[in-house]
Amino acid sequence: MRRLSKSLTAAAALLALGSLTACGGEGDTGGLDGIGAIEGKSNLPKAKDVASMVRFVNEHAVCKDLETEASAGGAARASFAKLPEGTAGGVKERAFCEADRGEPIVLLVVSDMKKFTQGLKAKKAAGEDGVALVGANFAVVPDDGDTARALTTAGMLLASCDAEFNSKIPSGFTKSKGAVEGCVLTDFFPV
Repeated sequence: MRRLSKSLTAAAALLALGSLTACGGEGDTGGLDGIGAIEGKSNLPKAKDVASMVRFVNEHAVCKDLETEASAGGAARASFAKLPEGTAGGVKERAFCEADRGEPIVLLVVSDMKKFTQGLKAKKAAGEDGVALVGANFAVVPDDGDTARALTTAGMLLASCDAEFNSKIPSGFTKSKGAVEGCVLTDFFPV
């Protein structure tokens, strides 16, 4: 499956809905201050554990057939491998579920958003997507555009460490400095 390569596409579709909540111009943070926004000083959604994330996703999309990291099969494990992991990656817990049509969704309880963002940047440098939808203390990486759009509309932002993508964020969309140099938080998602 084309898991995370589709994630950037899903992120692009998701952030296309950013026009519904877009504000400000290029470089405008829309009231976000990078690390502060991620650490709960903003209106980003919060989820303290996997159950909270599943409830949040199910309020706006579909998250079915939940698997924990320990029980996850091959498809989930392939998705996990493309994302930051463990304490060094700022991740407390990982889980996996499926969207309505069976597309994978990775759920991450994030204990340290700066470490998580550093992990995204490292994964981008290693040839992975380097993107994830983030809330204040969790991340979701869906493989389908419908789920991504729904979660962006629900207030999640795209954490992107992809310099090429970041340079193409048009004016009028939120573009906030991320927790790590070279990464941004945005509500832009190309169609």
